[in-house]
Amino acid sequence: MISFLHLARHRSNERRSYATDADFQELFTREMTDFFQLSLQLTAETNKAERCLTLAINDCFCTNTIIKGFARTWARRTVIRIAIEEVLGINNDLARDVEFESHLQPSRYRLGDLRESLAVLELPKFDRLVFVICVLERLSILDCALLLRKSPKDVNNAIVRATNQIASLPKRNDTELATTSRTSIDKARACSMKRAS
Repeated sequence: MISFLHLARHRSNERRSYATDADFQELFTREMTDFFQLSLQLTAETNKAERCLTLAINDCFCTNTIIKGFARTWARRTVIRIAIEEVLGINNDLARDVEFESHLQPSRYRLGDLRESLAVLELPKFDRLVFVICVLERLSILDCALLLRKSPKDVNNAIVRATNQIASLPKRNDTELATTSRTSIDKARACSMKRAS
């Protein structure tokens, strides 16, 4: 099955606007914090998150058959695919051509509650990946199961476990959370900027 986002140019004589390296560079520059947070939520380690993001950027720069309007969706999926490989060692090169629901966008609550954001990092790795992919990024359970090479039932059970664990956390002081989160994000961004220069 070939993804409709990854179209072969010979399939159509119509003029299409494909995303260029410059388009991906602008996208990653504009949304670097959001991409890094996605990567960090998936990997739960700053070094792995930076590596994952670097590999995703390089991978997107080598792609020239993505319709421009789908560049952001493709880039986020690339981060997810590479993070799965980093965390679980599952090579998902074939997942580039798996069809998925392109209308799904990251949840508007993704950056919402700091308590929940920190709690995501403490989830067991499989549950964390599932929670971020299905709940925060809003990919379907079936798509997540294909990416993780698990059954939809395993994915659904992980969503339930992760949701219950996050919901059961005691409320912490918002000032304490903001300070802790801001410090860890600032350190991560400083490391990322240092390596980029």
